[in-house]
Amino acid sequence: MQPRMKLFAAGAALALSQSAIAADFEAYGSLRLAVESVSPDTGDNYTGLRDAYSRVGVKFNTAINADWTLTAQLEVPLDLANQGAHSPYDQEDKLRIGKAQLSGPVGTLWYGRGWMAYYNAIAYPVDYFSSYYSGWATPTTFRREKTLYYASPDFNGLSFSAATTEDNGTEDKNRNQYVASYAANNFSLALGLDDNAGSADNQIMGLAASYTTGPWYIAGKYEEMSTSDEKNDGSTKNLLVQYRIDNKNTVRGMVADVDLPAWGGYGDTVIHLGWDHQYDDNLKVFLEYYQEESTAAISQANDSFGTSGYISGTANGGQAFTMGVRYDF
Repeated sequence: MQPRMKLFAAGAALALSQSAIAADFEAYGSLRLAVESVSPDTGDNYTGLRDAYSRVGVKFNTAINADWTLTAQLEVPLDLANQGAHSPYDQEDKLRIGKAQLSGPVGTLWYGRGWMAYYNAIAYPVDYFSSYYSGWATPTTFRREKTLYYASPDFNGLSFSAATTEDNGTEDKNRNQYVASYAANNFSLALGLDDNAGSADNQIMGLAASYTTGPWYIAGKYEEMSTSDEKNDGSTKNLLVQYRIDNKNTVRGMVADVDLPAWGGYGDTVIHLGWDHQYDDNLKVFLEYYQEESTAAISQANDSFGTSGYISGTANGGQAFTMGVRYDF
């Protein structure tokens, strides 16, 4: 057994040695489907369906005692537009979350596949859109398998998190992430490092801040990527402004400058606008406009209406109008 697994197993065994107080089982899901009109800068325009990261999952929670909780979670992606149980971006990605987690007074520890420490603190503050085009203007990763993750308790607004994963695209080095965050009075600030991001000994340093006042939410991030080949060094800058009109309607806009030569620019100048209408507790309707200068999220249709789901070749940027529904249960 690997050292990190021994550490996790020992913690779980210690908690399980106590008498269980309560347990609960939850099945959940989120179905998200949109119709889009896409105009790639090269290639033909098309109209089709696009899944917006649908998923179904199960979660089991056990209260070991008054302080400790053990959680197991399994979540799989759905691609409703293409009738498949996989990510709408990658047909080989068939698992979103699969982890065992132990939480208590000294923090939270989990092993498996889940949301990464760096994404949570640095990229998520500007990742508030509802469509497929959300979350592209960053060089980091969202979730990884074979990950050991730790998040500290809150110390008067200050907290720390770290993650290490073997599933990083290389054979001989782990991907390591370290984050320090501070939150107080509707303001948050986070500094993070994503070390060895990919197969070229990359490092990403990130700084993110957000502020909420009344119906306004404002967030920004700056990331700097250094590589083993300096000519491929790059950076990203994002600014998101969101306004809650009332309990049902929210509008937001984001502008990003993505300069990642190693990935062919990866969007360059990005403009993203959106409107959400929360019809009831379960149902949301969204309308968005997305534009990028170079290829990142925009793709050419693979097939006819209803099967346009995967990145296909080079589109050299373009724009997309998308309207969809999200149903949570």
